[in-house]
Amino acid sequence: MDPMTERAIAERARSQLGLITAAQLREAGLPARSAARRVAQGLLVPAGHHTYRLASAPPSRRADVLALCLDLHAVASHRTAAWLHGLAPPGPAVEVTVAKGRSTRRRSSEPGRRVHTSTNLPDDDIVRIGPIPTTSVARTLLGLAALGPHELPRTDLVAAVEDAVRRRLASDRWLWWVLERRRCRGRDGVSRFEDVLAERASLGPTESWLEREVLRILSEAGLPLPAVQRRVRRRGAFVARVDMLYPAERIVIEALGHAHHASRPQLSADAARASRLTLLGFTVHQVTYDQVVHDPRWLVEVVGAALRNARRAADAA
Repeated sequence: MDPMTERAIAERARSQLGLITAAQLREAGLPARSAARRVAQGLLVPAGHHTYRLASAPPSRRADVLALCLDLHAVASHRTAAWLHGLAPPGPAVEVTVAKGRSTRRRSSEPGRRVHTSTNLPDDDIVRIGPIPTTSVARTLLGLAALGPHELPRTDLVAAVEDAVRRRLASDRWLWWVLERRRCRGRDGVSRFEDVLAERASLGPTESWLEREVLRILSEAGLPLPAVQRRVRRRGAFVARVDMLYPAERIVIEALGHAHHASRPQLSADAARASRLTLLGFTVHQVTYDQVVHDPRWLVEVVGAALRNARRAADAA
C-alpha cells in the first residue's frame, strides 16, 4: 500500500479510538475491495455496518460508543452520555440519538444498542468528549428524565442532577432555562425533570419562573430565602395564598409576572389581597417582571431593608 495512504489511515484512526469508517478509508485512498481484503487478513475488524477498528487498537466501551455514532451519524445520549459525563453508570446498552428521518430500523434492533430519534437536535445541544459527539449535560439530564421511572429510578435522576450541579457542569438556573425551552416544544421528560428541579429549589412544580428567579437573586445576594406558596390564615380561616413569605418577619413578596397578573381582574384581586394582608400586620412587596429581570439590585435592596426593619422592630418590642 502507498505509504501516504497507510499514514492517513493510521492518523485518522488514532484520532478516533482506533476506528475508521468506510468513507474515510476511501478518502485516504483505500478502495472498498482493498478494505475487504484487509478484513479477511485480520488487519481491520468490523465495528459496525460501515465502521472498522484497526486490529492493533484495543477494543473498549468508548470505542463501541463512537463506532455506533460514526455508523449512524448519531450522538451519544441518555445513559451512555451520562456515563461519558461521569454522572451515571453506562447502562445495559449503548444509547445514541439520531435526527428523525434517518434509517435506523435494522441497526437499532441489534443487541446492546438502543437508538433514539429526535426532531430537534441543535448544535448547541452537542459537545465532544474526546472524539465522541455527545449530548450536552443539560440535554443528557433531560434525556435521563425521559426514560421514565421504570428504566431510571427517580433517585438515580436526582443523583445525576445533584452531581452535575455540584461539579459545576451545570447550574440550577441553566437547567431551569433548558426546561422552559423544552417545555414549549412538548419534549419527553419535561414533567419529571421539572419535579426534580422543583424539589431542589423547595418549590412546587406549578410555581412560576419569575418566582424562581427572585429566589435565585436573593440567594446569590446572601439573603435568607422565604418560604414559597404559603397559605395565610387568620383564626383558622383562609386569607390568602402568597408567592413568598418570611413568617417570622411577616413579610410577603408577590411576583407579578406578565402572564398571571396582567389582566384587570387579576390586578384588582392582587390589590385586594395586599390590603387584607396589610391589615393583618404583614408588609407586602409586589415585584414585577421588569424589576426582577432588569433591576435585580433593587430587589435585593428592598428585601434586605425590609428584613432589617422587621428585626429592628422585633428587638425594640
